[in-house]
Amino acid sequence: MKKIGVLGAIFLALFVFFSPAQAGGRNEADTYEQWLKEEVKLLITAEEETAFKKLSGDEDKDKFIEIFWSKRDPSPGSKENEFKDEWYKRLDYVNKHYSRGSVSKGWHTDMGRVYMIFGPPSRIRSAEGGLKPDPSGGTQLEAPPEMWMYQPMPALGLNSAFTITFRNYQYGYDLDQQTPQGIHRAMEIFPKVVLFSPDLKEVPLHKYTLEENSVEGKRIKEFMTTGRETKQLNLEWLPIFTRALGGSTYVTLLVQIDPQTMDRKKLKEVTFFGRLTGEGTEYQDFLKTVRVEQEKADKLVMAFGFPARPGKSVFYLGVEDKDKESHTLIKSDLDVQNFGNDELNTSSLVLSSQIVSKSKEDAKEEFSPYVTNDYKATPRWGNVFKPSEFMSVLFHIYNAKTRQGEVDLAIDYFVTSQGVAYRLNPQTIKTKIEEGKTVAGGTEIPLSPLKPGKYTFKIKVTDNVANKAIEKSTEFVIA
Repeated sequence: MKKIGVLGAIFLALFVFFSPAQAGGRNEADTYEQWLKEEVKLLITAEEETAFKKLSGDEDKDKFIEIFWSKRDPSPGSKENEFKDEWYKRLDYVNKHYSRGSVSKGWHTDMGRVYMIFGPPSRIRSAEGGLKPDPSGGTQLEAPPEMWMYQPMPALGLNSAFTITFRNYQYGYDLDQQTPQGIHRAMEIFPKVVLFSPDLKEVPLHKYTLEENSVEGKRIKEFMTTGRETKQLNLEWLPIFTRALGGSTYVTLLVQIDPQTMDRKKLKEVTFFGRLTGEGTEYQDFLKTVRVEQEKADKLVMAFGFPARPGKSVFYLGVEDKDKESHTLIKSDLDVQNFGNDELNTSSLVLSSQIVSKSKEDAKEEFSPYVTNDYKATPRWGNVFKPSEFMSVLFHIYNAKTRQGEVDLAIDYFVTSQGVAYRLNPQTIKTKIEEGKTVAGGTEIPLSPLKPGKYTFKIKVTDNVANKAIEKSTEFVIA
């Protein structure tokens, strides 16, 4: 077989695949220290604190924090976390109202801690102050005590209405020294009581739902009821699959729109919306406003994505122009790949001819298979290249096993066409990595030695530790 020379491998970086919500996360050590010591000290369990302190990488800490709050989400199927929102609302309140100058922040005080755990009292009552004996002789002036009254909280073992009393002993109001043990016990068990999903290991897939009365919600509902497609915008789309958290798959759609006689300015920014329906009543909605990535001749190319459950789904896709005047509604089958098992696997192969350094704006965007830790690839519709170009291939490797903390991967590349096969220079990846982490890989090849025509690009990834291999391929054209 003829061997084609290649440039060096690119993007052989190790990274944790993280959800779109974690992009642009914390990077400074003192921020994590602030979170641990000032934001969740009253909430985190001893086991969780020990586990968090053992983490070294920012990505691992970000994932821990996201799972930490997911465990305390009373409605894990929704994107909102009511408990987390309420916790930070209380934290802001107590730090404003119960702080003692520079001595201690509000949540450090007894009043602050009680407010954080039990919330605002249903009623506050004050009694009269007075005189009390001084242990050293004489008498002391006693400030009026303050009493906070609460309704029953059975989950904390407080089965009837209760009152918490604060007295000003010297440096401000503290818990009455005669506070019942039941109150202390409730404050002690609070961190474990609010662990609604204690065994959660991954961030759950949040279910987004189109607003029923929105333009997009009404269009999808009518489309699913009537089954009538609308094609005012001429478009084509291709799916790209990558692994996401929580056993879900991130689906990126590469879309090409033909404006035809439409005003192109109205298509500089378009909105994609739709629904994936799986087995039974399960469904997943999406709504994304996207700007044009690339203008190629008379076509517009763009990409957007959303997390989805693996498996076969019916895909209802809608797109509308900037002014919502023109729209398209189409229906298709979509088989979402499953990366949630423990088997060796790779993402879809992404082909591109232009690789540039990632900008600060790119770092703020949601996840894209075209963006790595340091670089961004330009989407290429239809994988059509010129003979003078170089073709870059990007992919992710999942579930590689380790031996003594190191992966041992062999990657073979092939280009085939009409019975002719070319084997390209192979790669070897041996590096330290935590098992289960993602390995990003890729290569770049010159296309000038190849004649115009249709080709198949194939990779074979061999895990030498697990003695397993997997192949993935995609088509491309030289014209």
